[in-house]
Amino acid sequence: RRVAMTPALQADIGRIDAIWDDCRRRHAGQGPWLFGAYGVADAMFAPVALRCRTYGLPLGGRAAAYLATVLEDPLLREWLDAALAEDVIVAADEAGQPPQAAAGAGDAAAP
Repeated sequence: RRVAMTPALQADIGRIDAIWDDCRRRHAGQGPWLFGAYGVADAMFAPVALRCRTYGLPLGGRAAAYLATVLEDPLLREWLDAALAEDVIVAADEAGQPPQAAAGAGDAAAP
């Protein structure tokens, strides 16, 4: 799924790029994570990194390197692999399906 690049979206991407770039510039000598060692900020930004990957968002050098670090994290990879192996699908939670379609063709609609 792709979304149109708007000025607001570009500003949000630029802000993330700037935050990641600044943290990596200041803490590069202490390890590959935002503040050197893995921490809560890295856990918080993991979903953002996944969105960057999904949508192919443009990031600069240090921010792109940080994105690669996050996406190569063994614990994140384990979590993603487990999600791919999941075989239970909750139709109502699937993107693009209206709630009435998720209930099933033969099910009566709730009043």
